[in-house]
Amino acid sequence: MRRGRLGAAKTSTTALVDAEFLENGAARLRSGGWRAALELEPLNLALQGDSERTRIWRRYRQMLAALPGPVSLYCLSKPRDWRPPPPSSSTFPAAAADSAFQSDLVRDRLIQHQRHLLVIWADPPLSPGAGMTALLGRGRSGRPAVDLDQRCLTVGAGLERVGLRSRRLDDGQWLELLQSWTGGRSGRQPATFASWLAPGRAEVGPRRLLVDGRSVRSLVITGYPRRVGLGWLAPVLLAPPCDLRLVEHIYPVPKLASLSHLRRRIRSFETSLQVDHLRGQRPDRGTETALGDALELEERVLMEEEHLFQMAIGMTLEAGSDGQLERAWHQLVGRLAELGCSAVPLTHRQADGYRMTMPLGADPVGWGRDMTASALATALPFIRAGLSTAEGVLLGPSLVSRELVVVDPFSSRNPNFNIIVLGTSGAGKSYTSKLLATRLGLAGCRLHCLDPVGEYQGLARLLGEAVVELGMRPGSGLNPLGPPGHGNGPAEVAQRAAASMPVLERLAMGRAEEGLLAEELAETLEEALLQILGRQPGSARLTELVAELDGMGARLLAGRLRHFTQGPDAGVFDGSLPLAGVISLSRVRRDRERLLPAVMQMVLLHLEAELSGSPELPRLILVDEAEVLLSSARSAVALEGLSRRLRKLGAGLLVVSQVVEDFLNSEVGNVIIRNCHTKLLLRQEEVAIPALRRAFGLSPAECDLLRDAEPGSGLVLVGRERAAFAAAA
Repeated sequence: MRRGRLGAAKTSTTALVDAEFLENGAARLRSGGWRAALELEPLNLALQGDSERTRIWRRYRQMLAALPGPVSLYCLSKPRDWRPPPPSSSTFPAAAADSAFQSDLVRDRLIQHQRHLLVIWADPPLSPGAGMTALLGRGRSGRPAVDLDQRCLTVGAGLERVGLRSRRLDDGQWLELLQSWTGGRSGRQPATFASWLAPGRAEVGPRRLLVDGRSVRSLVITGYPRRVGLGWLAPVLLAPPCDLRLVEHIYPVPKLASLSHLRRRIRSFETSLQVDHLRGQRPDRGTETALGDALELEERVLMEEEHLFQMAIGMTLEAGSDGQLERAWHQLVGRLAELGCSAVPLTHRQADGYRMTMPLGADPVGWGRDMTASALATALPFIRAGLSTAEGVLLGPSLVSRELVVVDPFSSRNPNFNIIVLGTSGAGKSYTSKLLATRLGLAGCRLHCLDPVGEYQGLARLLGEAVVELGMRPGSGLNPLGPPGHGNGPAEVAQRAAASMPVLERLAMGRAEEGLLAEELAETLEEALLQILGRQPGSARLTELVAELDGMGARLLAGRLRHFTQGPDAGVFDGSLPLAGVISLSRVRRDRERLLPAVMQMVLLHLEAELSGSPELPRLILVDEAEVLLSSARSAVALEGLSRRLRKLGAGLLVVSQVVEDFLNSEVGNVIIRNCHTKLLLRQEEVAIPALRRAFGLSPAECDLLRDAEPGSGLVLVGRERAAFAAAA
């Protein structure tokens, strides 16, 4: 070790790495211990009620009581300077204005990239608890003395009951995570595992560590608040504007050691009170209270109603300069003081603090604090209040934190690219949908909008897209028999007929028929359709189908369909318009309530065919007033099928509806909701709240937010994550 300027000392960077190697998802430490890592998805408790928080606390407490050995909980937080994605084309007049607006909005807001891990110990090194090594045991021959895989399964099952999903990191994932935080890289010489993890250079000072030119400082928490709620430690992750690593080293204390420790404390309290009595002094009330608490805790530990642990909490800050580190340090210490915590900087032990918070399950500091399972469970760190990604589009600011709400519907990690927007009349559905579609369009997404009433034409002009009005003139529509087929084999004909039947059934339905065409009429219609498609797979039209029905003697069906080959609506069902931009259905006027589901289904049928022949990515189909399609059983099933098939075409579906009950009270509607990975819930009527609460697992606080939400405000749910947002443009 060589002395540097300002009392700092340059040291070997491999001394900052405790791992010797990784093998089969386990890390071997220099001390002889083995570790395995689980990565977790955090819980979002910002809008959870007291009952839900109590349930999570109880289950987490049960998980802690059942721990098979020591564990380390890590929260790794990196703030990101989020900027709106550059527009795909500079010709959009709104691109520069929206980019400037978003840049102003993100000031003093946070985009936090967080990773949460739980590292499971086997053959632990010396822990803070006296005599604990002897009680826990050590392995032999360099192998774990316990089944590490079984411990991972046990802990993972306990986390699942809490509501935390976990996955075990393999060697490559763990190595990549460690290198992203240490600045290490593979291929260094000499080729040792420690050299691949270690930073390029390090300089150790009494109050800070200089790692690859970045300033690092660590502290430990020595005092805790008297009264706390679940997740009281999570806000600390949002305090400093720099990289932060937080760790909780948790050591279960065996029952015999717990009782022995408690009885020593009881004897100490009793002796102190006896001395006061012999001196003729009043007994100290604090000592009496402590004795009562210790006796009660001893009884609970004896009856296995409570368990004792030792916990050490450490934090490491990393910033680009000493000035940035100093400012972040004061913010962090101030936030801890607000929470009622006492923090001690690791002066002259900064290297140990750096190793303590590195996600390898090593605790060289060893400053533990006795704590019960009930108290320890309140320090659950795997909690977040917002929803943000490094890429995607901005919805707006969070309603419950300083974070921004950023979503990426077309992320490759999503099971599908579908979005659903549900809200009552006047809740801001059109505003929010247009905002999302506009920003996706500016980022390069191609938009196809099914517009029943003509309110999205301004969006088309904004994005430079075309506006197509069905039925504007003769031949300016679409073929209800579907797009031209690519073959005339039985399978191709049957597939095309099945896709066209929901449209034709709706057109052939009499005014007295509700929901479905009579069975015998539907069979006749399908037979005629199969025959004409078999003869003319690429050119069959509605007029040919009418003639075929006349030839079969089905004059009732032929008469009903003939209405759509002539008259004011004939142009809607004839032609082959290119479906780009906004498709307006405002020209469908005669018997609109009955015809609109058929026309919307016809447009979706042609859109899917167009997407099938185009590899362009990504594309978004926006369907407004989707409740119209759910009014017809056939159209509802077809919409559900489309929501499943679009993922393979690299496209997404944006469904907008104000009649929430139609979705929640039908089996097909619930399937469509499940097929939408991104869900936006805006203000709701009181009668819809109970069904929404059951369908989406909403808390009482989230239900209250939906009752009183301002237009354009509500909840966004992406998979298991959720956030309260206010759309801003």
